Amino acid sequence: MDATVLSKDDCAYPERLTACLGQDAPEALRFAGDCSLLARRTLALFCSVQCTGAMIMHTYEFVKRLRMFDLAIISGFHSPMEKECLRSLAGGSAGIVACLAKALESYTIAGDLEKPFDQGRALVLSPFAPSVRRIEDKTARYRNLVAAALADEVFVSYAAPGSHTESFCTQILAWEKPVLTLDTPENAGIVGLGAQAVQPRDIHSLWHEHQPGAMELEAAVDR
Repeated sequence: MDATVLSKDDCAYPERLTACLGQDAPEALRFAGDCSLLARRTLALFCSVQCTGAMIMHTYEFVKRLRMFDLAIISGFHSPMEKECLRSLAGGSAGIVACLAKALESYTIAGDLEKPFDQGRALVLSPFAPSVRRIEDKTARYRNLVAAALADEVFVSYAAPGSHTESFCTQILAWEKPVLTLDTPENAGIVGLGAQAVQPRDIHSLWHEHQPGAMELEAAVDR
């Protein structure tokens, strides 16, 4: 797909990328869609590939409440649970920012992202040059760092002990960026590292200034 390019020397280039990533910040961002979504309060969303049944249900409940808030949710939407989160978010009104692990020019919008994109509430971006046509482990890890750097806060629904996601949390916490995680025994490891444990009922207090009307919220939870 066609891309708009925002280079590092552009005044609109997000300062938080350089603040978090330093010299490793991408030389340019390529994007399609509504770039004003990045001006909203932005929450990055991640989940380990290894996710228990109980954690799947907890994550789904959290995202189902979150999806009606006036936030922008940024993620690679790559792990199975992240893909389920995208499906839920597509049924809400929150902004969606999909951060790619390959060039934007090699990507075709389809599936659960298609409707939000057509509605003008989704942004697709990539930190990679057109020559990066395939997803690899190193591009996926860098994509996650870029997504986290762009966000105001990071929500990691579950990080399996000893996983790449747990190591990733350590990197984000070193930036002194807030990391939230579900308040369950399974997440004791990353809570011990410094993540803040939250429950679905905490969403209102965390993002009360971005909340929908009571009727909209009730309808979102019931769906």
